[in-house]
Amino acid sequence: MEYLIGLDIGTSSVKGVLATTEGEIVHTAREGFTYSRRENGSVEIEAEVYLNACFAALRTLAGAGKDGEIKGICASAASGNLVLLDKGGRPLIPIVSWQDKRVVDEAREILPDLDAEAFYRRIGWPFRFKTFPLAQLCYIKKHTPELIGESGKICMSTEYLYYLLTGSWGISNSAGTTFFLIDQKSGKYIPEILEILGIKEEQLPPVYPCGHVVGTVKAEMEDICGVPAGTPVVLGSFDHPSAARGVGVLKEGEMLLSCGTSWVAFYPIADRKKGLDAGMLVDPFLSPQGCYGAMSSVSSLSERLKLYVERYISCGADSFSKLSELAKRCPSGAGGLYINPLDEPDDQRILSYPRENIARAIMEGTVRLLKERMDKLAQYGIRAKSAVMVGGPSEDPFWAELIEEICDITVKVKHGSFAGAMGAAMIAGMAKE
Repeated sequence: MEYLIGLDIGTSSVKGVLATTEGEIVHTAREGFTYSRRENGSVEIEAEVYLNACFAALRTLAGAGKDGEIKGICASAASGNLVLLDKGGRPLIPIVSWQDKRVVDEAREILPDLDAEAFYRRIGWPFRFKTFPLAQLCYIKKHTPELIGESGKICMSTEYLYYLLTGSWGISNSAGTTFFLIDQKSGKYIPEILEILGIKEEQLPPVYPCGHVVGTVKAEMEDICGVPAGTPVVLGSFDHPSAARGVGVLKEGEMLLSCGTSWVAFYPIADRKKGLDAGMLVDPFLSPQGCYGAMSSVSSLSERLKLYVERYISCGADSFSKLSELAKRCPSGAGGLYINPLDEPDDQRILSYPRENIARAIMEGTVRLLKERMDKLAQYGIRAKSAVMVGGPSEDPFWAELIEEICDITVKVKHGSFAGAMGAAMIAGMAKE
């Protein structure tokens, strides 16, 4: 039997699949990790903790595939997590999450003449001067500039994982979008930004297309990760385009609804400009075949949803199951109660309703936020007739029912929390030298 391994590295866990080369998932793995959040706004994780979770998932999957041959491994990720390494490949700083909030005015000070709109159309993602590696590098340039000069490599967490596995460097044009240093259409680093930051291009991983074989597993890594030495390691993509591949959302008129830390609507589009005009996050996706991916998100929605559920429904491990069971007992409309999970809780108003109404209103309010995004995108000609839902909430069928009802769209569920990992496995199977 021939197998492929795909990893989906999120903001709180690594999910993985062992799949046959025909596309059947035969084993899954999940390993959690936690970023440390401090009062100064820092959101970091020690590289060792992050890597141990990745290696543990790989060991589980490789162990399940001992009856056959592993033809390749690939990791897709919620990338945007910065790490600086010394000239020996050791971390100079912990991995800094894309959610880190230490940057105040530093990015605007370092990049005072940056035309944000023109830069957005070049990169594919809007730059808000606050988060993601470019803003964090501006923070370092302002406060500890010596770190940039001491760095042998400046990269993101997924590329560091690839380097440890193979001894080689590479970043895909998809994962590289969240670096905010790469021109999306040319696939090259932007020299004027590097000059301002004092970064030399040799300090950065070379850019390749998604699916490029960055190297093979080193002999000394076999005992650590469980994957046989010599196994090809393939560059993956950002997590949502990976999930779209995993569930077959590949053409206009289709939508992937990815429900993770943020709820993200991912649309394949032929016209990159249309996605930019709508203010979306644009990914190279299948651009060699004339199809980009465009994303619109309700950021950190799961955290807000959790806040409401724990406040009004339950704090137990089965709190979301209780939410769904209560909501099913209440008719559509929640008896007139409207809850926007992004608003601050209003106990006086909300607690005047029965728990069933509150549960229904929490779920309906969440879905209405999605509908608002979909309606806005429709004004730019970006529409979908069908959707595939993935992520944790997709494992509860009632969420899909509500989305169909409120958003007037056909919803299917496929691969649940492991869609991104399945997409990574499929990328491993299309490996290009």
